[in-house]
Amino acid sequence: MRLLLILLPLFLVSGCASATSDAVSEASQMIRDGKAECVLVRDNRILYVERGRGVSPLLNVYDHHRAEMEGAVVVDKVIGRAAACIAICGKVKHVHGEIMSEDAVEFLKENGITAGSTLLVPRILNRKRDGLCPLEKSVEGIRDPEKALTALRAKIEELSAGMKENHSNQK
Repeated sequence: MRLLLILLPLFLVSGCASATSDAVSEASQMIRDGKAECVLVRDNRILYVERGRGVSPLLNVYDHHRAEMEGAVVVDKVIGRAAACIAICGKVKHVHGEIMSEDAVEFLKENGITAGSTLLVPRILNRKRDGLCPLEKSVEGIRDPEKALTALRAKIEELSAGMKENHSNQK
């Protein structure tokens, strides 16, 4: 009975059992081993492996392989609402995050996408861990995935411009 009580929450968080496959398990292991941040899986095959920080690996898959995303599974290191909007716009069928926010699960569910995670957290924090991630803030409360993606891209552009400005001021 004790084992059942321990395993039941893991089963409930794991999401859609039909989305679990050898390739999804392999993709999760690649992320845990530090070999990937985002992996696109379709028909039990790994199609694309991306590296990078934040949502950039998933956004790169969306920008360059959008057609292959439809009906596929995204396995990603961290899935918050910002990453969820990319997955929704890419029309994936399932998202697995090694870390996933409760808001992302709800947003995906509202848009007909199943979700699972290794670790479910209330929200995705910024790098200092003293507040909400700025990308999460940029899409907070936006219910339309396309509008959320537009807001996300604008925030990424703003942050990128700020980093360039800081870098040139340091020279």
